[in-house]
Amino acid sequence: MKTTFKVALLIETSNRYGRDLLYGVRDWMRESDSWAVRFTEQARRAPLPSWLRDWQGDGIIARVDSLHSAQVLKRTRLPVVDVSAERFASEFPRVSIDNVAVARLAAAHLAGKGFAHVAFCGDARFLWSRQRGAEFRRRLAEGGRRVREFRSRAGQPGGPGSDAENREIAAWLEALPKPVGVFACYDGRAQQVLEACQLLGLHVPDEVAVLGVDNDEVLCELCSPPLSSVQPNARRTGYEAAAMLARMMQGEKTVGAETRYVEPVRVVERQSTDVVSVADAQVAAALKYIRQHACEGVNVADVLRAVPMSRTLLERKFKALLGHSPHRQLVQARVERAKHLLVESEVSIAVVAELAGFESASYLSVVFRRETGGSPYAYRVKHRSDRGLR
Repeated sequence: MKTTFKVALLIETSNRYGRDLLYGVRDWMRESDSWAVRFTEQARRAPLPSWLRDWQGDGIIARVDSLHSAQVLKRTRLPVVDVSAERFASEFPRVSIDNVAVARLAAAHLAGKGFAHVAFCGDARFLWSRQRGAEFRRRLAEGGRRVREFRSRAGQPGGPGSDAENREIAAWLEALPKPVGVFACYDGRAQQVLEACQLLGLHVPDEVAVLGVDNDEVLCELCSPPLSSVQPNARRTGYEAAAMLARMMQGEKTVGAETRYVEPVRVVERQSTDVVSVADAQVAAALKYIRQHACEGVNVADVLRAVPMSRTLLERKFKALLGHSPHRQLVQARVERAKHLLVESEVSIAVVAELAGFESASYLSVVFRRETGGSPYAYRVKHRSDRGLR
């Protein structure tokens, strides 16, 4: 008879990222094997459930956020896959979000808006926040931008998320040069930044543009204005973790505590970053035209008809303010549209090419491979499980 493995899922149900991890495990089970799953509702960083002491199972997928949790799980002598990004090293094989890639997407998004001033609002308690901040600073430093960083005072009254901390964020925001693009380490922090903007009467996104991480749709849509956010691929992370655990329960030996990093999908833009922030009115107008019409097959000549000037001057202004040419801006806009269609829809590659403004599917493939290192089809296969479209 076929063995039914008993698997414990020690993952929070209180936020979008945790729930998508669970959906990813379910996706793998639907395709591959049926497990007897044990899990209970819990919050992030909650103590391990009491039932684990007596549970007789075969494997565990867990967010191993502390040394104590790791020690308890190690004593079970069961195969464990860690889906946390909280510690530098794990005692267990791990599948985790690629925080470097998250920060790169954030940096590209805000730099592409033309912000001369950028800032990072992190939470130093968390490794993943520190990693995102470090890469964000590094990427923007390459373009000559200095990142101003929020640093919370230790031991302040009220603690994280309190009115006292919100006032501290507000004081930090007030001192920043404007306009400024702010990357917050996750959506909850971004919500605090938006609340601080309301307290100060700062206009979002014209004075302060705000970008979060996790794309928790309920939270993002409840924000005022709606929050732009980096969409991680938590569903793929859960899927890969389930596949890894299945191999381990079937006797496959892992090579030490190996880690597989899963890249985020894209930036989901909402009103909080829907702005062009460059001092040059002509470049701002050109960027707005490109944003509105790039996927209609327009070229640089069309941009110049909409914003009259010499091509040489437009090229020089773009490179001085954005670090790249108008043609490059058009290509990036089309590739981003293609990425969105590949993940969010089931239309053919040929239709994706047409809707994103490419002359043909073959030309889309050439440009997409040059920009991303892979084909449109490979991108779809890799990322669409985040939407449950396998």
